[in-house]
Amino acid sequence: MKKTLFIAVLALIGSSVFGQKVSESTVKKVSLGYDLYSSIWLNMPTGVETRTINQGINVFGMYNHLLNEKGLSVAAGLGISSENLYTTDHYVADIHANVIDFTAIPTGISTARTKMNFTYFDIPLELRLKTEKDFRFGLGFKFGLLMDSKTFYKGKAFDTNGNDLGYVSVEKNKDINLLEEYRFGVQLRAGYKWVQAFGYFSLNKVFIADKGPQMYPVHVGITFMPF
Repeated sequence: MKKTLFIAVLALIGSSVFGQKVSESTVKKVSLGYDLYSSIWLNMPTGVETRTINQGINVFGMYNHLLNEKGLSVAAGLGISSENLYTTDHYVADIHANVIDFTAIPTGISTARTKMNFTYFDIPLELRLKTEKDFRFGLGFKFGLLMDSKTFYKGKAFDTNGNDLGYVSVEKNKDINLLEEYRFGVQLRAGYKWVQAFGYFSLNKVFIADKGPQMYPVHVGITFMPF
């Protein structure tokens, strides 16, 4: 039932309409899953430290087409991913500036959380192999469109001179300026049955060239694919 509903959602997103009930054989070709991962941020500006764990999640549905009787198939689908960048000593002071940059948090100012979040609508394509013993491997490409972006700061409030104002400030800002509107990268999976190791390597930067930090993520985590 869940797979049938998901196929219907994919059809609506793709502007195609099912005129009849989805067949059972079609349902069996659909795989649903999610990735739980941590982002390793590469090419960060000098002096900007990130948290060790930058947790993220990716939820996806893919349609599988068998290529041969040896378990080789190709899969394509849709997904939504949310990735985070937690910084320990810097934050983005102005997300609408002409050039986005990190600003150092003044010495002596304690923070509970400082992060950037990016949400993408993804179109993944994978070449998959399933062995007779149910080991699974996948190598693919993922293209994403930026849906949402925001920053979050929770910590001691301070003035322009870095003086502690004596209270905790919580700031949320949406729509970070000068982000690339799309992303693309390669991903791979390897595991047994419905639990697999997952990796994704971005091939482009998060910000437009010369308009922001030229950082990009590598995701490492686990895929759960119960269907």
